Amino acid sequence: MRLLISCFFLALLTACSQGPDTEALRSNVSERLEQALPDNVIELAGLTRMGSQADTRAPAGEKRRIVYFDAQLKLTRDLDFGAWNAPGVAGLISALGAGPRGIEGIKSGGNAAGDTIQAHGTALYRQENGQWVPIVPAGYLPAVAPGIATENHGTNATLLALRRVVEAFPRDQSPEQHAAIQQELSAAQTNIRARLARLSDGFAIAAGAEHGQYLRVARALFGQDGSRAVPLITRGGDENLRLLRSGKAPLAIAQGDAAFDAYAGTGDFQAQGPYAALRSIAALYPEPMHVLVRGDSALQSMADLKGKRVAIGVPGSASRMTAIRVLQAHGIGLEDITPLALGIHEELLALEEGKADAVLQVIGTPADSIRELVTAMPVRMLPLSQAAIDKLAQTGAGYFPYAISRGTYPGQEEDVATIATAALLLTDTAFSDAEITSLVNRVFATGRDYSALGSAQGAHISVRNSRHGLPIPMHPAAAKALDALAQAPATP
Repeated sequence: MRLLISCFFLALLTACSQGPDTEALRSNVSERLEQALPDNVIELAGLTRMGSQADTRAPAGEKRRIVYFDAQLKLTRDLDFGAWNAPGVAGLISALGAGPRGIEGIKSGGNAAGDTIQAHGTALYRQENGQWVPIVPAGYLPAVAPGIATENHGTNATLLALRRVVEAFPRDQSPEQHAAIQQELSAAQTNIRARLARLSDGFAIAAGAEHGQYLRVARALFGQDGSRAVPLITRGGDENLRLLRSGKAPLAIAQGDAAFDAYAGTGDFQAQGPYAALRSIAALYPEPMHVLVRGDSALQSMADLKGKRVAIGVPGSASRMTAIRVLQAHGIGLEDITPLALGIHEELLALEEGKADAVLQVIGTPADSIRELVTAMPVRMLPLSQAAIDKLAQTGAGYFPYAISRGTYPGQEEDVATIATAALLLTDTAFSDAEITSLVNRVFATGRDYSALGSAQGAHISVRNSRHGLPIPMHPAAAKALDALAQAPATP
């Protein structure tokens, strides 16, 4: 009997150490789904607990566990997850703590009542007084993307010479030289891949950075079914526009306001002059401005940013230019703040460590890096003033009013008023009308599950929103193809 009692208590302790049981997990997941997608549009049809592990990033002295689960969700009515300004895929992903390819069954063109969605999710718990208390969905760390090119693209002699150049500067003594070498090698790698794509009867699409949203959506759009497109790893939208203009890539993704600057020869593209041949193929998804502060910050409005340390992005990035314009629309110049020139991961770390008071960042929702930050500390988003929103929307530079819907991020209980610009698919005169028509038909084919292909933002792609936020002329063949798709009967 004593042995049985000991085994019983041992089993209880073991179960407790592994996190909450299935019923508690089911209850927490159902509650988050209701918060993210109100009006009972989706129900949790099934849930299987898949195990757990200790959270190695837990604060000192705090015991946390990440619980993994598979869930089956059923729609109770028709729902288009591609709606730009309504609860949808962003809230679903954040509620479930899902990562790339973690949700299957979201269809471009809309889902019908009765459709089933499969999800691989995570939930984060903290132990308090012997009980497991839910914090937020655990999020995930993106898998390391492979390098853009691992082949031997030059002669052995050239590669050997490059290796000698790199090894000539000790890293601990000359970080500036190493940064310059890295930039030049990255540029050379992109240029080589772009030329090879065209030579092999294919074409390159200037996409974005590793782990970035542009690269994921490019791979989701063109990485399947024998596509001839080769997504390129780049430093982002501004570089993509320069690659497009130079003829090194005939297709590119960029922010709408950056595309307008390139077309008009303003902003970061003033030195190059107008890019009159630039044309939009379509708007893909919205990229709203996020203004982030710590949860315990006294900052309540944009006006409060005066005199503060504000991370606005690195020089030459499209997001930085947007951040400057948002500040100016609120009557705040760079001389009124301490601007911090940091990349997105560095600026969020600075906010977490108290080295920045606010972060301004343009990015599609839900942003992986912001979701990860929310698991580490409480974060709030400041709304833009209505006057600033109206002012920016009237510039014709690609801005439009937007609300980051409640539930987009864990713990976000209210809509946040802001502006957004669209992520645009762009070209110039590189393609024939027939090629543009084929591209449009591929991108906007109904029934494609871009979330399952690795791009949560891809779920927003729809013919209905394909012209939203376009600040530059459309390619005539793209406009004609989209008109034909809009008039086509809906596929059951």
